[in-house]
Amino acid sequence: MLPVLLGSEEEVRISGNCQALRNARIEGSPLNARYQELKQEITALQQEGYQLSRRYGTSKEKADIEAEMLANDEAKLALLEKARSEHPLFGLTAAFNTYLSYPNNREGYGNEIEYYAQAYFKYVDWEAAELPYFPWVFEGFRTYTTTLASTGINGKRQIAFLEQALQPLEAGGVVHKMALSGIVSAAKQRSTEAFLHFAKAYVAAYQEQDPNAAASMQQEIEQAMALMEGSEAPDFSQQTPEGELLSLSSLRGKIVLIDFWASWCGPCRKENPNVVKLYDKYKSQGFEILGVSLDRKKENWLKAIEADGLSWPQVSDLKGWQNEVAAQYGVRSIPYTVLVDRDGTILARKLRGPALEAKLAALFGGE
Repeated sequence: MLPVLLGSEEEVRISGNCQALRNARIEGSPLNARYQELKQEITALQQEGYQLSRRYGTSKEKADIEAEMLANDEAKLALLEKARSEHPLFGLTAAFNTYLSYPNNREGYGNEIEYYAQAYFKYVDWEAAELPYFPWVFEGFRTYTTTLASTGINGKRQIAFLEQALQPLEAGGVVHKMALSGIVSAAKQRSTEAFLHFAKAYVAAYQEQDPNAAASMQQEIEQAMALMEGSEAPDFSQQTPEGELLSLSSLRGKIVLIDFWASWCGPCRKENPNVVKLYDKYKSQGFEILGVSLDRKKENWLKAIEADGLSWPQVSDLKGWQNEVAAQYGVRSIPYTVLVDRDGTILARKLRGPALEAKLAALFGGE
């Protein structure tokens, strides 16, 4: 997406590749030139703030860093006021990106998560007439939701904070729809519970206003519910390296880890030694792994299997990211795992490293 501001210019020229509009050039528009400058200034202050936060977490000289954080906060507020004085859309852009440091603003909040949840949109004027045409509503709520999910708080708390953030917006309105879309977009990647809650809210609010979008959302809801813990794992069959069909259902009676990976996936290959160790430890107790590769070249797939010592069953349709099983299971990044019990019921998803080790230890009774 490439936001373009339309002012009083006689002509605005946009040049670039339609498949990479973010990199397009806008010429003949001082308004858009200033908008790009403003985004760069915002990014610079945000990056400085992130670096200070990281230093603060490990430093013993916290007072000194708090002073630097305060200067960063003041610079953000000064930029916000300047942007507001230049153009209403500049002011909104800065407002959606003005988040001040917790150490200097902690009063009245129980902890940093509560501060973030309640202060993130502090400077946004929800009555601004320009909001229905403003893409930062979607982006702001998507970023807000992603960060909340990354804190580790449970789904119910995430939902409560997100509902609170939506309160100033008129349900059924354009701004509410953009905000809800941003939440759903992020929650789909990070929190099934929050995704289902807000996706259902989207369908209820917009099924008459936008039936096509609501119908598409309903399909995503049904897919997510089918993949929730406690649901039966959807069966599938794909070819092994030897060209034989192997199905998930043929492994019933065992605890099965469906492991989505690829030879070109660095994090997958890094995780493989840990998975090999767990497989060797528990396979005699009824633990099985079914690798589903997102490779396109069979040669690369086979070389990686041999190089990493993967002795469990492997399947692939060699369609890369268009792998049909990956699509069936809603896989959007790898490594991605689904743990299935002896009856074919989903026990957990996205387990790896210590979390996977702990889960298997609980299932198989330790040693």
